[in-house]
Amino acid sequence: MRLDARIVAVLAALLGAGAPARAQDLPSANARVLGVLAQLRATLRTTRYEHRTHIDARAGIVVADCSAFVAWVLQRAAPRSFAALHAYRPLAVDLWRTLATAPTSRPRNGWLRIARVADARPGDLLAWPRPRWFPSHNTGHTAFVVAPPVTTPDGVLVRVVDSTSIGHQDDTRAPGVTGVGEGPLLVSVDAITGEGTAYGWIGARTPPEWRIATPVRIGRAMP
Repeated sequence: MRLDARIVAVLAALLGAGAPARAQDLPSANARVLGVLAQLRATLRTTRYEHRTHIDARAGIVVADCSAFVAWVLQRAAPRSFAALHAYRPLAVDLWRTLATAPTSRPRNGWLRIARVADARPGDLLAWPRPRWFPSHNTGHTAFVVAPPVTTPDGVLVRVVDSTSIGHQDDTRAPGVTGVGEGPLLVSVDAITGEGTAYGWIGARTPPEWRIATPVRIGRAMP
């Protein structure tokens, strides 16, 4: 996909200084995902986190939960990968299962699993399942990676765009605003495999006792 000047300019704001050159070098499906996110961000006027879905990109309206938002983006940016989910309305746990079972050596059924969280690239998909004990009716969470991960002594900081009812550290959503926004997650990783083993919702500010143990997986859609 050729990114026009307006989308590249918005990608620069989304990903930081020097982003246009990096965006052009990304796998094509990743660039498409970022392009859809950039266009949506450029028009966004109203957003809320709800389990009903109403997305009108032209009017700047996004009302959705995390998985409905991700599905909407995938339908437009990576239809082959979306079709491989075999569900018009996949839940977060469905997306996680798809990523968890995808191969790491070559793509299959539209998806490639990225084993190491530190190797994620902008445009990749992140998902985890809800632990059985966690007090929520949701099945997990899913989001798009929008910046290269940063490895810290506490884990890997991954900046994401998602639809949530609670913002992350230094979140772009104003206090009290739900829906689509951007902020960092902290992902604890296995020392040998580099796979995600837990998440910290408020990024680097997440104390150890607030990190939720659950397998975090990263996947890359195919064009």
